[in-house]
Amino acid sequence: MMTLEEGETIVGEYKKHWWIIATWAFFLLVIAALPLVLISLMVYFTKFALTTQTVYFVAFCYTVWVSVLWVMFFVEWTDYYLDVWIVTNRRIVDVDQQGLFHKDEATIRLEDVRDIKVEYGGLIQTILNFGTLSVQSSGARTEFQIFNVANPKTVEQIIYNYIDIAKKEKFD
Repeated sequence: MMTLEEGETIVGEYKKHWWIIATWAFFLLVIAALPLVLISLMVYFTKFALTTQTVYFVAFCYTVWVSVLWVMFFVEWTDYYLDVWIVTNRRIVDVDQQGLFHKDEATIRLEDVRDIKVEYGGLIQTILNFGTLSVQSSGARTEFQIFNVANPKTVEQIIYNYIDIAKKEKFD
C-alpha cells in the first residue's frame, strides 16, 4: 500500500482495459479445448478403441494440462490486477507487477512532467477506447508508460488538470 504525503489525496487509480485479460482468457480456453478436439478427431477417423486404461491416462494428462493453463491464467490475472497507475494531487505512482513476487514502483512528481502522449495501436483499441499513455519527465526515469489503459484521453486530461494545480501550489 502506498503512503500518502500530508495533504495528498488520491485522484484516481487506472488499470489496463478488460479486453487484455479477456483475450488472454479466451486464448487459454481455446488451448484447453484443443486436446479434446484432437482426441475426438483421432477416435472418429481412426476408429481407435479406447480402453479403460487409455481413458484414465488421457483424463490424467488432460487434468494436468488444464491445471497448468489455470496457473498460467492466475499469474497473468495477478499481473493484470496489480499493475496500476495511482494519480494523486501531487504525483503519479507507477506500480508494475512482474510475475508473482516482483513489483516495480516508481514515482514522478506532477511538477516534473514535461509531456504526455496517448497512442492507440489499432482498430480494436480505438473502438474500445484503450491505448498506451506515456508521461515524459525531467527526472531520473525519463518516461512512464502504462500499456492498454482504459480511457487514456480522460486520464491524460485529469493529469494535465492536476499538473496546473500542482504548479500553482508550488509557486504560491
